[in-house]
Amino acid sequence: MRVLTPFVTFMLLAVPLRLRAQEPGDRTAVERLRDSLGGVIDSLALRRLEAATIQLAKTDRDNPLLHLRLGFIAYRLGEISQSKPHFDDAAGEFEWASELRPAWPYPWYGLGLAELAQGEHSAIAVENLRQQLGLDYLSKAARAFAHATQVDPSFAFATVDLANAALSQRIHPRLQVALEAVRLASASPAGSVPEVQLARGRVEREVGEADSALAAFRSYLAVGGDSGVGLFEMARTQYFANQPAAGESSYYRGAAAATSVQARQLYRTDLALLADSADIGAFDSLTTDAARAAWLRRFWNGRDLREARDPGERLAEHNRRWMYARRNFRLVSRHRHYDITEVYRSGQVEFDDRGVIYLRHGEPDQRATHPSEPNCPTAARCLQPNQSWLYRRPGGDLVFHFVARDDASDYKLVESLVDALGFRAAVQAAGTPDAGVVDLYASREQFGGAYARVARGGSLAGNAIADERSSGRRAISTGTTTDTYQQRFAVPLDPVVSDFVAAAGTSPAGQAVHVVFAIPADRLSAEPGGDAGGVLYPLHFRLLVSDERDSVVKRLDTLRVFSSRQTLRSPSYLSGRLSVSLPPGRYRYRLLVATQDRLAGQLVRRDTLIVPALDGRSFTASDLVVGRAGAGLMWLARAADSAAGVDTVLLNPLDRYPTGSIAELYYELFGLSPGTSYHTEVRLERVGGRSLLGRIGGLFGGRRPPVLLEFDASAAGPVTRIHRGVSLRGVAPGSYVLSVTMSDPASGTRIVRQRRLQVVSTS
Repeated sequence: MRVLTPFVTFMLLAVPLRLRAQEPGDRTAVERLRDSLGGVIDSLALRRLEAATIQLAKTDRDNPLLHLRLGFIAYRLGEISQSKPHFDDAAGEFEWASELRPAWPYPWYGLGLAELAQGEHSAIAVENLRQQLGLDYLSKAARAFAHATQVDPSFAFATVDLANAALSQRIHPRLQVALEAVRLASASPAGSVPEVQLARGRVEREVGEADSALAAFRSYLAVGGDSGVGLFEMARTQYFANQPAAGESSYYRGAAAATSVQARQLYRTDLALLADSADIGAFDSLTTDAARAAWLRRFWNGRDLREARDPGERLAEHNRRWMYARRNFRLVSRHRHYDITEVYRSGQVEFDDRGVIYLRHGEPDQRATHPSEPNCPTAARCLQPNQSWLYRRPGGDLVFHFVARDDASDYKLVESLVDALGFRAAVQAAGTPDAGVVDLYASREQFGGAYARVARGGSLAGNAIADERSSGRRAISTGTTTDTYQQRFAVPLDPVVSDFVAAAGTSPAGQAVHVVFAIPADRLSAEPGGDAGGVLYPLHFRLLVSDERDSVVKRLDTLRVFSSRQTLRSPSYLSGRLSVSLPPGRYRYRLLVATQDRLAGQLVRRDTLIVPALDGRSFTASDLVVGRAGAGLMWLARAADSAAGVDTVLLNPLDRYPTGSIAELYYELFGLSPGTSYHTEVRLERVGGRSLLGRIGGLFGGRRPPVLLEFDASAAGPVTRIHRGVSLRGVAPGSYVLSVTMSDPASGTRIVRQRRLQVVSTS
């Protein structure tokens, strides 16, 4: 433990009894005083020094340096003991010194430090009221720092702290004062101090001056500022200035140059707005800046892939959301108090819970609120300031409720809308709701569900309130642990999508994934076909195939124009096929289908796709392809050997088959020598029911009605292409699984391939 040695005590008492802002030697002596105090943690020794200095001040009351000493000693005592009265004492001493020497910067600077420290130890309700009046400690600190920079623009400490105080201020951020100060300082000798240019850049950006902010950050780098910090701040500003390409470049260059603790912490803090504990742990475990930059690129590109977006879109959106949240959802105070109904605790000191959700999920599809009751007694049941956000999701909508109780700007997540009326009302809500609850729920009627039912006269009896609370709990859990950037379209296309893996057909060995789609006609808008007549349906397709590490393996971006003699009508579909060759492995893919004007579209996800090696070196098979004559879609499977010709494979994108029809089956068998015998069994089983083996009237026989349930056949070579027709005569409507088991008698190896299909009534 460091204590006050005689030498340190002498140095603290030996500061010259004169100080003018323009004398660097005197300023250095005061800075040595602060540095010496900063290393002391023995409060008893500091109290003795304080007492001795007070005795000196009693005999020399108008000596400003004695009051400066007392101010810094009291400030250090406050830091050690975390006691507000010491900061009060420090503020008093600095204020006395400023009255004695108003042209000195150090008294004003010390006063600003003390006011900031007092604000950290204030009661939330009182401090919030003071902020609304401009009388809070942060406002007073900003005024003190501003005064220090006014009397001496080259006083870098005050300039930087003024900027930070103004940037941190929530209600009345004296940004114009700070802006003037940092501009004056940057043009003075203090402009060579990197921290001054950094502070200037942040203030310029906060007031919306993107070009000036970029100039300041460039100056920060030019005078020796931290490259990681400077490039990170430049990236944010370039995104703000709508320069996404430059922003992305600066972001990753900064990550690769983030050698300092401060720079790494900037990236980590920004990452923590979205990442889970596993991601943060992975980031923290990296030991080189190059590895961190590569990891961050995978992190953001993985999110682009998830939503089938161009690389860089998610990072740009994150920075847009950050700027929006900073301007709309910043906490007024760091002092956050929680009600019993506010079960989620974010740990955030910058954004309220609306900011937490916005940063993760962006703009909600709908917002709703209901006027709160002003001047409501604390003990009464009162409607507090409230907001609700709705995010429409294919797997189920997410609804978030926010309530601000003690602080009109600190909105916190609650599980149920009735929590906006307080804990007592939430407990009493079950049953027939009163008029106040009905009005509250009616304000969210457009959200549907329980809100619409209550608004239309329903009750919260039975499990209704519990179900709504449970849904709210799930929404909070999902919303605060995931993030999204969904592709949004006014009209969903609702495509039916399936896939199969078969031989690529363009090389002696290889395999491809074929994605088959069908889009309901009533979701499409036709365009005139021009001189050719008829109508056109131009559609944009983006197919992204990635490995398990979310690295893109194949990308297909194409515009296809479908033509028709006449406008398609419901219940018809527009169908087609996309394909990409892939090496063997495990994959996932995203298929985005959209109209040219992007008014209609849909994203389809497939998270598990296994591609076997169809090279003929081992006994294996392609996926099953099940089609139907008259379905309107076929695949011309070209063999690698041109002499083998072209196989016409019928497809059925809807996987629906009328009773009594024939399902056309196609698959490929690999790895057997010509003439080798293999055995095949076919089963059709109802989903959740017993096997229909034996109920099918007949099976297999080329394009003829099936006559066998199992058979032996000879391989045609390394690739054997099999066509069979499966009769559905006598099969009742329902969902079925068609299974084909192929056996190699020589090795005993069995391969099973399955396909689901729907048998529908023709009546």
